Amino acid sequence: MTTFDTGTFLSRIPFAKIGSGPDPIVVLNGGQAFVRRPTPARTARDARRIARLLPSHRTAYLLGYDPAPPAGYSIGTIVGDVSRILREEIGPASVMGISFGGFAATRLAADHPDLVKDLVLMVSAHRFSREGRRSVDRQIACAWQGDFEGFLDEFGLVFRRPWLNWLLRMRLKQERSRLRETMNDPATIVRGLHAVAGEDFGSNPDWLKAIRARTLLVGATRDPFFDVDAMEETARLIPSSQLKLFRGETHMLPVERTRAVARAVKAFLQ
Repeated sequence: MTTFDTGTFLSRIPFAKIGSGPDPIVVLNGGQAFVRRPTPARTARDARRIARLLPSHRTAYLLGYDPAPPAGYSIGTIVGDVSRILREEIGPASVMGISFGGFAATRLAADHPDLVKDLVLMVSAHRFSREGRRSVDRQIACAWQGDFEGFLDEFGLVFRRPWLNWLLRMRLKQERSRLRETMNDPATIVRGLHAVAGEDFGSNPDWLKAIRARTLLVGATRDPFFDVDAMEETARLIPSSQLKLFRGETHMLPVERTRAVARAVKAFLQ
């Protein structure tokens, strides 16, 4: 039975520790980690979901983000926190970045090659697609206005399977009366989104060539946030990388095709 422990690194970065084996894997969570208010139940649910993708005999740490991000919060800020956690607490590790977390994971691998043994980018790339960037800009505008309904409408069709999209819309409809309870403070959401929207990752991507870790990109051909062009460019520029594309799948690939994704990740990490 998989065990979970929770706590904080640096007295502010929440984490869930999964398992107790050697050779750690550090997972940088997606944007939901700062969009929704953190709760023990949500942390446990995320940890169980991530555990299904990883080798069961290795320890994994699922990292969240600063719950009170300062002004000027950036990918550099996140990378600084994660690199310090690796140097002082965990040691060199395999690193997985999920969606938003992939931005920090790639920069961490480029800037601190001694800390990243292997790199997995899950439904992510070094930049958004054009539609993905437009969606983030709309999310920022909605969050500034406190329009949580408009914010969540951006995620109305993220699944490939229609019935899952229907369930998602029903869940969001049920939550509308208590959105202000479940969503994070607007300033926290905006600063988290600005961390990626405020940087132009795509204008000069040659920094990816500094990554020395073996890298696996796992993506979907119908992902609205990270398109095939972005993923192929990332894979082409990282010296030792491979791209595993799932045809017809969307950004929710790890949820809808958990077993197939887990096989690819476990084969790579083992």
